[in-house]
Amino acid sequence: MNRIDPSTPTARSWRDIPQQIAPQAMSKVGRRRVTYRTVRNIGIVVGVLALAAGGFEIWRTLKNDPQRLVTTTASEPLKKITVESNGVLGETWVSDQLALAENVGLMDLDLYSLRARLTKSGQVRAAVLTREFPDTLKVVLDERSPVVRVKARLSGPDVRDFLVARDGTVFSGSGFSTQTLSSLPWLGGIRLVRSSEGFLPLNDLNVVADLLLTARGHAPDLFATWRVISLERMDQDGEIVVQSSVVPKIIFGTREGFYSQIARLDLILAETRSQARAPLKSINLAVGASQVPVALMQPVSNAANSTAPTVRFLRN
Repeated sequence: MNRIDPSTPTARSWRDIPQQIAPQAMSKVGRRRVTYRTVRNIGIVVGVLALAAGGFEIWRTLKNDPQRLVTTTASEPLKKITVESNGVLGETWVSDQLALAENVGLMDLDLYSLRARLTKSGQVRAAVLTREFPDTLKVVLDERSPVVRVKARLSGPDVRDFLVARDGTVFSGSGFSTQTLSSLPWLGGIRLVRSSEGFLPLNDLNVVADLLLTARGHAPDLFATWRVISLERMDQDGEIVVQSSVVPKIIFGTREGFYSQIARLDLILAETRSQARAPLKSINLAVGASQVPVALMQPVSNAANSTAPTVRFLRN
C-alpha cells in the first residue's frame, strides 16, 4: 500500500490547479465601445452643468436687470399700438399717456413704466402690455366705471368735476359721453384727502353703488330724479340721504336690502301723489317696514299758523 505524504497538497478540483496561461487581451472593438461610453457620460454631465449655469444666469439677470436681456437684441421700430378695453378709452388716449419717442424700438420699451403711466390716472384699474413682433405693442385695459360725480378743488380757486368708482377711486375721467356724465348723481357729505397721485379712495362707495344699481335696474324713472347722494350720516347712523327733484330728502338704511326699500318708496310716492295736498318733504325708509315717516311741505296758506311739517306714518 502506498502512503500519501501529508505535506503534499491535495487538489480538490480543477480550479485549484495553478494556471500558467495569461488572460486574453481586449479587442480593438471592445476598447472603442468603452471609450465611447466614457466620453458620452462625460458629455452628458457637462451638458447638464452648462444648462444649470445658463438657467441660473438668466434667472439672476431677470431678477436684477431684466432690461439687459432685451437691449442686447436688435429691435424693430414700433409702428403700431393696438388697444382692447372694457370701457371707453381707445388708441388716442393710450398714445397720449404713453408719450413714446418717435422710432423707438419695440424691444427698447420698458413695459413696467409704461403700465404705470396708464394706471396713474385712476380710470384704468389694470393694464397688460405685450410685444407682438415685429413692430406692434398690444395694450389691454381694465377700466373703472363711475357711479357718482364729485366737485373738488386741486389748487387755486378753480373747482373741477371728478368721477368716483365703486371701489372709491377718484379720477378725472376721459372718453365718457355727456349723457353718461349727466345721468350720474353728485356725491356729498364726504371729505376728499389729497395724495401724491390725486385723492385717497373714499369709503362706503360699494354700498352707494349697490343702492344706485338697484334703483337704476328696478325703478329707472325714480332713479332719474336723484340729484345728490349724501354720506353725511353714514358713519354715525348707517344712512344714505338722497336728494331728489321729487322729494328733497329720501333716507335709506344700510341694515336692510335696498330692493325692499325702493319698493316701499315707489308705493309711498304713488299713494301720496293721489292723496297729499302738499308736496313731499322727506321720506325715511331707514326705520324699517312697519312704519315709514313721511313729511309734507306746509301749504303757503298755513305757513303763518304753523311752522312744523306734517308727518304721516304709512303701515304695510
